[in-house]
Amino acid sequence: MPFDVVIRGGLVCDGTGAPPFRADLGVSGDRIAAVEPAGIPPSPGAIEVDATDRIVAPGFIDIHSHSDYTLLIDPRASSAIHQGVTTEVIGNCGFGCAPIANPAIAGGSIYGYDGSIPAAWPTVRSYLDTLEARQPAVNVMTLVPNGQLRRSVVGLADRPARPDELSAMTRLLLAGLDDGAIGFSTGLEYPAESGAPPEELTVLVEEPPEGPPFMVILLCYTPDQQATAFSHPGCMPAS
Repeated sequence: MPFDVVIRGGLVCDGTGAPPFRADLGVSGDRIAAVEPAGIPPSPGAIEVDATDRIVAPGFIDIHSHSDYTLLIDPRASSAIHQGVTTEVIGNCGFGCAPIANPAIAGGSIYGYDGSIPAAWPTVRSYLDTLEARQPAVNVMTLVPNGQLRRSVVGLADRPARPDELSAMTRLLLAGLDDGAIGFSTGLEYPAESGAPPEELTVLVEEPPEGPPFMVILLCYTPDQQATAFSHPGCMPAS
């Protein structure tokens, strides 16, 4: 089989927990097509990479990234790529770029927001389409950020959502999951979310038919509040 790239002689750590082993890797297109401990024969036209005394590993996944906005400004993701990160999970801590109903107040729940690119993504899909058009150097998965749900519906009021508001937030969450988000995140210490009681979160995560694919809870309660957060079925400690 012809390869586009052959990586030779590296110590392969394949991410399965198996002991590292020496092997050559053959890459065709954007896929690893062969991992050969016995070596890969010469492949005419292939780019040869000498990985002697180097570790060859799958790209790392940064499960707690806040590059939602900065990837739009600089999609090269140089700081991640140089550390071997090839996938970032964004939308953490209740911060993120979508959904946005009120652009005037959305920036407070977007890390690194400077207004150079307007916060104008009413849906998760519209944000992902914008990001895809920028062709980021990393793969991206997003969570639906609770901060933007509350800013879109409750605004900046420091109080629990009313029943009608909670229904609207649930619809936005479901729409975000349908648009491709992989879960839901909160940052309960931050201004947009500090008024959200555990009961509010329980309604949000129980409403989807099978629940979000996974849920990220950032617990920033003060010590006397932690017991309530940990004991409620809608909350879990972040590891």
